[in-house]
Amino acid sequence: MKQRIDCPYCDGSANLHKEAREIIYRKESFKIVAHFFKCEKCSEEFTTTEADTISLMQAHNQYREKNNIPFPEEIAGIRSKYDLPASKMSEVLGLGANGYSNYENGEIPTPAYGNLISAASEPQTFMNFLDKAKDQFSDNAFKKAKEKVAYLIHAEDETNILCESLNVYNKPNNYTGYKKPEPSKIANLFTYFIKHSKPDFNDKLKLNKLLFFTDFTHYKNHGSSISGLSYRAIQYGPVPANYDNIYAYLENEQLISSQFLKLSNGGAREVFLSNAEFDKSLFSDEELETLANIKVKFANMSTWDIVDLSHLEKAWKELEANRELIGYQDYAFELLFW
Repeated sequence: MKQRIDCPYCDGSANLHKEAREIIYRKESFKIVAHFFKCEKCSEEFTTTEADTISLMQAHNQYREKNNIPFPEEIAGIRSKYDLPASKMSEVLGLGANGYSNYENGEIPTPAYGNLISAASEPQTFMNFLDKAKDQFSDNAFKKAKEKVAYLIHAEDETNILCESLNVYNKPNNYTGYKKPEPSKIANLFTYFIKHSKPDFNDKLKLNKLLFFTDFTHYKNHGSSISGLSYRAIQYGPVPANYDNIYAYLENEQLISSQFLKLSNGGAREVFLSNAEFDKSLFSDEELETLANIKVKFANMSTWDIVDLSHLEKAWKELEANRELIGYQDYAFELLFW
C-alpha cells in the first residue's frame, strides 16, 4: 500500500495513518488497526478501497476465528479433496445453488453454515452427508464420490500428522496469519529463497528470518500470511516455531539438501541447496509480489545483518525473553521499513 497519495479534496498530499480502533461486524466488536489517509494541507481524513480492505479483513478474520468459520482457501480445499464441483457441494450440504461457490470466493457464511462446512471437512462425516444426498447423483457419479471419500478416510490421517509436525497450529488463527499451513507452499518458499539468495548465506538463521519477514510483510499489506506458519521469538530472532521439523521434512523429501562450508577459523557452517523447481502456480499475484520485494531487500544481505534487523522489531523485543509465539494481528502492523 502506498504511504503517500494525492488528496482528493485539495491539491495537497496525504500520508497513510494507522490507528487502533474497534469496529462492529455482525453485532460483534473487534479490535483492528484502521488504515486511513490524512491530508497535510486540509487535514481531511479519508480512505481508499485498499485501505478499507485491509481494515475490514482484520475484523473478518477475527470473526471467522471466533465462530469457527472456515476461511475461503479451506472451503475451496474441502471441495477440491472430494473432487466435486461447487454446485454439487451446495446440493450435498443444502446451501442453495451458488452458496458454496460464494463462500469460496470470500462471502462469510453464518456460524451455523460455517460449522456445517467444517464438519464436511471430515471424510467420515462427509460420507454421511453424501449418503443422504444420494438422489442428487447419477449412480456412476455417486459410486465414484463414495470411493473417493472412502480413500480419504484412510489417507487423511497421514496428512494431518504431517501438518501438525510442521506447525504449532493446523487451523487458521492469529498465530498462523489466518492461513492453514500448507506443506507444498512452505517447501516452495524455501526453494524460492535458496535459489534467489547468495549461496554462502543460505543457512537456517537467514532462511528463518526470510520466512518471518515474508509472512509478516504479507499480513501487514494484505491481512493474511502466505505459509500459515507460526513464529516464535528466540535468541537470534523470530523463527518458525517447529523449524527443526520443517528442515527434517524437506530433507527427507529431498526438496532441499545441506552442505558444510569451511570457515577461516577452522569451523564449519551448514548451508542449504535446492534442486526443486519453484511452482509459482501455488501463489497469488499478491504473494508473488511480496516474495519479489523480500528478495530485492534481503537476497544479498548477510546472515548477521538480517538477524540484527530482526532484533529491531517490536515483536522480538517484547517476546524473546519468554520465547513466546508472535501474533500476526498484534505485531505485523508494527513491522519496520515496510
